[in-house]
Amino acid sequence: MNEYQNIKLDVERSKTRAMIEMRCPQCRQGKMFKYANWRVDKFDEMYDNCPVCGLHFEVEPGFWYGAMFVSYGFSVAILAIMGIVIYWGFNDPSVLGYIIPIPIVSLIAVPFNFRMSRSVFLHLFGFVKYKPEQTA
Repeated sequence: MNEYQNIKLDVERSKTRAMIEMRCPQCRQGKMFKYANWRVDKFDEMYDNCPVCGLHFEVEPGFWYGAMFVSYGFSVAILAIMGIVIYWGFNDPSVLGYIIPIPIVSLIAVPFNFRMSRSVFLHLFGFVKYKPEQTA
């Protein structure tokens, strides 16, 4: 038997990677949301506690109201990017060329926007320290 076959590689997740993958900020392994990203009918269902380390995700009552500000920032970024893409890509179309696609793209992005804003808000403003020893 090869001596390297039994070695377990312990790869630490960076904070940015855990934020993008929507993982727990304390152990960076447990998922924050119950269902996969493609389940848009249940995009808002979160675990109350991390399935790996048991961290309670809602740090204090009303904590998620702050995520609305992050969500607003994401929405403004989507609006600005779409406006620039439409302006340069379609040679400045009429007003309807802006009014129709921007709200459609914004509505399609709601599940992603909701999840990512909660993940970013918890990681940046939840004041939860990374504890690798909390992993199972």
